[in-house]
Amino acid sequence: MKALSIISLIWFVLNFLLIAVFLDGSQESSEVAAGLGLLGVMYGLLFSILALIISSKRKKTPVNVHEQLLQLGELKEKNIISEYEFDQKKEKLLSKYR
Repeated sequence: MKALSIISLIWFVLNFLLIAVFLDGSQESSEVAAGLGLLGVMYGLLFSILALIISSKRKKTPVNVHEQLLQLGELKEKNIISEYEFDQKKEKLLSKYR
């Protein structure tokens, strides 16, 4: 998230410079503005890629609570986990579902 904030700030400064160069109006400024525009596109691409990476990491896999509760129940019946462990794990599963 911090990287997106930094890139957003750089994007803002780059666009401000681009507008300032366009307001100057000389021939040299148009070349500089084209260069700044190209940098803006590169930063936009970087921003998009970074945002996609961060959003893909945030996706949560769907939890099949019913299936996991059944598995927990089987473990408890086979005395692999205690009643206390079963209750704790069940509560954790149900909190993910809510």
